[in-house]
Amino acid sequence: MEEMNECLGAIMAKYLAGEASPEETAQLTAWIGEDRSHAREFARLTDIDQVVRPPFDPAGISVDVARERTMLLLQGEERRRRRLRFVRGFERAAAVLFLPLVLVSVYLFMARPEPAASDTTWQTVTTPFRTQTQLELPDGSKVWLNGGSTLRYPLAFGAGERSVSLTGEAYFEVKSDKTNPFVVHTKTVGVTATGTAFNVDAFRNDDVVSVTMVRGVVDVDMKGETRRMAPGERICYDNRLGTYTVDQTDSEKWCAWRNGEIIFENDRLDYVFHRLGQLYNVEFTVCDPSVNCYVYHAVFTDETLPEILEMLKISAPIRYEILQADSPAPNIPKQHIRVYGK
Repeated sequence: MEEMNECLGAIMAKYLAGEASPEETAQLTAWIGEDRSHAREFARLTDIDQVVRPPFDPAGISVDVARERTMLLLQGEERRRRRLRFVRGFERAAAVLFLPLVLVSVYLFMARPEPAASDTTWQTVTTPFRTQTQLELPDGSKVWLNGGSTLRYPLAFGAGERSVSLTGEAYFEVKSDKTNPFVVHTKTVGVTATGTAFNVDAFRNDDVVSVTMVRGVVDVDMKGETRRMAPGERICYDNRLGTYTVDQTDSEKWCAWRNGEIIFENDRLDYVFHRLGQLYNVEFTVCDPSVNCYVYHAVFTDETLPEILEMLKISAPIRYEILQADSPAPNIPKQHIRVYGK
């Protein structure tokens, strides 16, 4: 596997610290997309970073303690001189004062009010395209976050609703807790669970939000209308029309991405191009509408986009051309692909 050069290593460190510029993020994303080994290396380093650098909680800062320690450092020499003169008397005074001071400190700590809801500290995790990130939430629930997706969650869940916000795609394994329901908020749909496994597809620019059930049950709220779902069901909500459909499906097809697989089974090519656009951050334009009706079957595992396009060209009646995008911004597709019929 080709190693990262020194420049990319510096950009990687800045990205993990949340300090990378849009241009640097675009450069890193381009490197990840060059080769599947680059994506695996990025995922490995991301997992290490999550372990060795846990989320920072500003609520844990004690301003008074920090101020006291600073003053002690500034006055250290003076205190040492005084201690040389009065060490015995100081020790006796400390013995008398120490216990009441500890008791008062413990009382103040135990009696302080719980933080208000507005004081909740949130963590935001964004996964670059062509990679997947696995997270464990404060309640023990597990999340697989697909490329190009963002999850926002609190560092600690309080009593009541366990809320997270999702843009993109994620697979959830929710720890059971019937008294504190787990809720996934997207731009138009809310998913409520108490202990279950399901997949949510809610990319920012898509008109459809879908939820696929694996086990357990969830309630899907679509702007006030709620539908309870069972294993093997997939619901698709159209944001423009305000309507939805529910189908029986093989849930593994929609969740296989967390294992690096893309499964197409009896799927029209217009959906194939749509899905590839989601996962690889590219934009497809089908210049021959008849191409969309072609039904496609394939399973891809860690293939690069050029490899997939070549396989499509061989196995489907299409040809294509790739146009580079003008903008280097990471959230704007880097490539525009035009598809023609043969």
